[in-house]
Amino acid sequence: MTKKIILFLTLKVCSLVTFFLLALSCSEKGSQFGEPWLLNLLSLVSPVSGDQKNENSFGSENSFKVNSVSPNIAMENSIFSIEGENLKELSEEQLFGEGYSKFLKFTEVSDAKITVSVILCPEESFVFPSSSQSENRITLPCFGSKTFVLRPFKWEQGLPISPTISLFATNSFQTLRNLGEIEFVTKPSLPEGIQILPETGEIYGTPLETTENEFRSYTITAQLKTDPSVKLQTTANVLVVSEIEKNNRTCKPLAVTSTCRGPAPHTCANASVCYTSQFVCIVDSKCGF
Repeated sequence: MTKKIILFLTLKVCSLVTFFLLALSCSEKGSQFGEPWLLNLLSLVSPVSGDQKNENSFGSENSFKVNSVSPNIAMENSIFSIEGENLKELSEEQLFGEGYSKFLKFTEVSDAKITVSVILCPEESFVFPSSSQSENRITLPCFGSKTFVLRPFKWEQGLPISPTISLFATNSFQTLRNLGEIEFVTKPSLPEGIQILPETGEIYGTPLETTENEFRSYTITAQLKTDPSVKLQTTANVLVVSEIEKNNRTCKPLAVTSTCRGPAPHTCANASVCYTSQFVCIVDSKCGF
């Protein structure tokens, strides 16, 4: 009985050794075509299938590098260029991130250069990697082409005005300030006696002339001193009246008649119509002060 057990164990060991030698031989021959199948069989190596790779990651086969961006400030409805290496396979979302296709579009793409058309400026600046192998980021400020309109200014001739600060969109204005020293200018010049402080944009003074009983528009620009083409603009509508013109714009109540109806009819000397209420009269450009 003991001899049978020994014989059985000997055969078992010989079978295992033979199997191992065969497996090792096949593994060495197959290693030139990929990972050794024996290691795969023993789960020591787990190959990654193509569909498991991150589609937005940059592998060695599509690595890239950005060398320069021109100009160094983006504007809505304009273009800028990115120059570098291996840029051809990049998409908008790969370089700038998900959702950025609504802000910009690649119009021309080659290995050495990408031309980008700006549709809209995001809340913050454009930010993108300098290369696929680096964590460094490139920041490109963007300014919108929209002009911001201030509330109308109504001033009386000969009376000092309350100083007013020119207002711009907060994010864009702060971005402009971060780029360098700025100055404020107006076009055309404000009514005689009214000035704008170039350093702060504060409007102050005493109007010495009227605007002939009508609103006039003035463009206020905040621009970089070193590069005036980098700027933000806002529009101010200004009315300066004499004492007589002010009285002619004053809304006064009317009695209800067959031709003038409403809960509280009003009119002013400048208008030949009846307004249904004092509020409707005041908001009309011919009346109200």
